Amino acid sequence: MEKATAIYKNIGYETMQYLHESFVNSVLYDINEKGCYQKLELDNGCSIRFTKWRGGVMPFYIILFNPKGKYIFELDLSMIIYNNEIYEWHLKPPQNKTTLNVVSKEMNGVIKLPKEYINHVKNLKKIISSGTNTPKNGFYFLSNASWDSLTINLLKLISSVFNGHKLLGLTINSQFIETKEAPNDNIDEYQNQRRHPRKGQTQLKQRLLEVYDAICCITGCSTLEVLEAAHILSHADSGVNDSENALLLRADIHILFDRNLLKISPKSLKLFLDKSLKDTEYWNLNGKLLRKRNDGRRPSFEYLNIRWENN
Repeated sequence: MEKATAIYKNIGYETMQYLHESFVNSVLYDINEKGCYQKLELDNGCSIRFTKWRGGVMPFYIILFNPKGKYIFELDLSMIIYNNEIYEWHLKPPQNKTTLNVVSKEMNGVIKLPKEYINHVKNLKKIISSGTNTPKNGFYFLSNASWDSLTINLLKLISSVFNGHKLLGLTINSQFIETKEAPNDNIDEYQNQRRHPRKGQTQLKQRLLEVYDAICCITGCSTLEVLEAAHILSHADSGVNDSENALLLRADIHILFDRNLLKISPKSLKLFLDKSLKDTEYWNLNGKLLRKRNDGRRPSFEYLNIRWENN
């Protein structure tokens, strides 16, 4: 999968996970058919889908549906400009009149979008094959924003749209409304990172997708759904969520790494597999070198060395 495509698909998945954790009693389903990646069913009968749109021409949309299955708000993820963990996102005018009124009130009316932003969106749409129509006017949503700021503002906007349609009965987990986390924070609230990413894990995976060209740095696998951010030293031990304390790994390789069945030399970055894997399909990785990052940096020698000497 092309790097930019992987990054924007990951934004969709992470957004859905955030909304799932935000809306109490919501249920998140993996669909992966008829253009729909995921569906979030809400407590009031409404739903949110991460899906392709317009016959598959537009690959990454977040769309709100009422209980009758009619869409009321469409959010084009190709309108997001992402660069080095910073986001800019302005919104197309919604097609639904009620939603348009809500968004107009929340966003203080339509503006002429910045020319530089429009050009960035045009280029992005070409790269990820997301149509050619780029609006010149829209609603100012956010700029120079962190992931936390983006998700908090999106949650508030989505809630306002549902309320504007009188689709009530939703309860929001209060911790997702005002929470702002530092990149390196305390780890007394560890969560399962595969289904419930810990704080900062979203930004970390986005950064690793960038520097490793959305490819597992050991196997070369490019299937986004099985790529994970793997800490070299656990966040509990290091308190560091920086990309130099992490690797982009395929899920099964991540497990081997966590269980110390796969080790990495801090000096040569050569892979060493445990002898128990000698008669398995993984043994062909033994002696190979870790894939290089595209930014000229390398995984932390200090953290690799600590792991190497202690295991």
